Amino acid sequence: MSTVTFNFSVTLDENEFIKVEDHLFTTRESLKREEPKVDLINPRCLSILKEFEGRLTMAVVQEWLLLSRALDQTCSYHSKWDDHKLLEELISGREHPVSWYIENCQEV
Repeated sequence: MSTVTFNFSVTLDENEFIKVEDHLFTTRESLKREEPKVDLINPRCLSILKEFEGRLTMAVVQEWLLLSRALDQTCSYHSKWDDHKLLEELISGREHPVSWYIENCQEV
């Protein structure tokens, strides 16, 4: 059995995706099967990332996703996090332990 590679183009509305380096984050689940550099993201996260468009790197996005999960697990999903502050800290390159984020990045 052989494999065949297809190249295709797709048109997305601006509110359905964000491009970070060579990755595409989208709410369109069907694209994930077609392209390994397409990552699924929920609409809320997509809208937050759109606010930082042009300033993001894959390292920042991956760190934010991991940090968000760690904060949720550490605090049993009861706290809400200021994702804007989390991203600002990550984009600026300032490194903090998870405990710093717990103390400084909870939404009031």
